[in-house]
Amino acid sequence: MGPLSGAICRETGEEGGHPFLVDFDGSDDPDLPLNWSFPRKIWVTSVVAVLNLIGTVASSIFGTGSQVFIQEFDISHEVAVLGTTLFLVGYIFGFIVFGPLSERFGRKWPMLLGITISSLFDIMPALGQNPATILIGRFFGGLFGVAPVAVFGGVISDCWSTAHRGIAMALAVSLVFSGPTFGPIFGGFIMGSSSLDWRWNMWVIIIVGLSACALCVFLYPETYPAAILRAKARTLRRKTGNPDIKTVYDKGTLSLNEVMRVYLVRPFWLITTQPILTLLTLYQSFIYGVLFLFYQAYPISFGTDRGWSMTLRYLPLVSIICGVFAGAIGIIVHNQLYFRHHCHGPDGSLIPEARLPPMIVGGVMVPVGMFWFAGTASPNIPWPSPVCASFLIGCGMYLLFIQGFNYIVDNYTSMANSAMGVNGSMRSVFGAVFPLFANQMITALGVARTTYILGAFSVALIPVPVCFWYWGHRIRAWSSTKTAPQ
Repeated sequence: MGPLSGAICRETGEEGGHPFLVDFDGSDDPDLPLNWSFPRKIWVTSVVAVLNLIGTVASSIFGTGSQVFIQEFDISHEVAVLGTTLFLVGYIFGFIVFGPLSERFGRKWPMLLGITISSLFDIMPALGQNPATILIGRFFGGLFGVAPVAVFGGVISDCWSTAHRGIAMALAVSLVFSGPTFGPIFGGFIMGSSSLDWRWNMWVIIIVGLSACALCVFLYPETYPAAILRAKARTLRRKTGNPDIKTVYDKGTLSLNEVMRVYLVRPFWLITTQPILTLLTLYQSFIYGVLFLFYQAYPISFGTDRGWSMTLRYLPLVSIICGVFAGAIGIIVHNQLYFRHHCHGPDGSLIPEARLPPMIVGGVMVPVGMFWFAGTASPNIPWPSPVCASFLIGCGMYLLFIQGFNYIVDNYTSMANSAMGVNGSMRSVFGAVFPLFANQMITALGVARTTYILGAFSVALIPVPVCFWYWGHRIRAWSSTKTAPQ
C-alpha cells in the first residue's frame, strides 16, 4: 500500500469550512495505530521502553561517582548530591512541557529530540572542569531527557486497546521503573573498574542515547493519529498543490495563548480539580522519593556497614529489579484472568477500578518489605534476608506504579499525557528532594530507623487505593462535572 493508503480526502460541503478533509477510512483503517499488526505494536512499545530506560538510568548513574566528584573538586556531599537532584529538577519542568505538547505535535519527534539534546548536554558533566558546568549540564540533561518518560503513556494509549493496554503498560513500565535502579548498578561496575573514572558514567549514556536516537529517526513510526493525518495532509497538499486540504483535527492555527491554556495550563487544572489524580500522584511521589533515598541507603548498609567493595555494594539493588519483573508477570496474569472479564459494566463502559486490586496488594507489600529490611539491616544478620526484603519492596513499588499509571490513563484517556505529565512532575519533586536529606537522616538515625520511619508513612498511605476501590466511581462522577481547558 502507498504512503497515503487508508486516508480519505472528502469534500465537506460546509459553507465557510475547509473544502477537503483528510480522515481515516473508518475505525478499521490499517493506518490507525490501534489496527497495526501485533509485531509492529511490540516494536513500538519496546523502543519506547528502551528510550525510557536510557533516560531513567541517566537520572541516578551520576550518584555512584559522587565520592570521587567530591575529592576532585573539594566540595561538600550536599553539592555532589545536586548532580542527581538537579537532573530531577529538570524532570519537573520537562514533564510539564513534553507530555502536553506531544498531544499537539505528536510523539516521535518530541521524544527523539529530547533524548538527543539531553545526550548533548551530558557532554558538560563528561568534560566539565568545574562543578558549575557539571551541575548545569545535569539540569538540562534532565529537562530534555524526560521526554520519552513523559510521552510513553500516550504512545501505549495510541497503540493498544483497553483490554491489552494493561499488558503493554506492564512491560514498558517494568523498564521505566527499573531504570533508576539500574543506574547505580551500572555505575558501580564503572566505578569499580581501575581503567575508568566517574566521567564514564556520562559517556556511556551519551553513546547509547545518541546511537538509539539515530536509529529511531529512520525506524520508529509516529503513533499519534492526529500527527499521522497531518503528515498525510501535508503530502497531499504538496502533490496536488491544493492548500485547502486539512485534517479533521485541524481547528485553525492555535495562538500562543491557546497553546499555553490547553497544553500547559491543563496539567495544573487536572492536579487541582481531580482528587483521583491528586491522591495517586502524592502516593506515587512519596514512593518515588523513597526509591531515590534507597540509592544512598544501600551503599551505606552493604558497603559502609558490611564492608562490601564498590562494585558489590550496589548489587543488592538487583533484588528490587527482580521484584519489579515479578510484579510485571503478576500484572499480566491479573490482566488475563481478572481484568479482561471484569473491566466493563453492564452498559459496556470501562470500569477503571478493576485495575486497583494489585495496587492494594502492592500498597501492603511495600511497608512489610521495608519493616523486614529495617529489622535485618544489622551487619550481624546474614545479607540474604535484607536482599529478600528488597525483592518484596521492589514488587510492591512496581504494583503501585503500574496500576496507578493504568488507572490514571483509564480515567483521563483523552488527556493522558497531561495527567501523566503533572504526575511525573510531582514525582520528580520528591525524587529531587529526598536525596538532599537522605545522607543526614541515615547518618543521624541509621539505616534501620530511617527505613522504619519511611515504612510507617507507607502504612498511612495504604487506604488511598482502597478508598478508590469503593468510591472511585462517585469521585469520577463528581470530577466529570468540571470542564477542562479547551
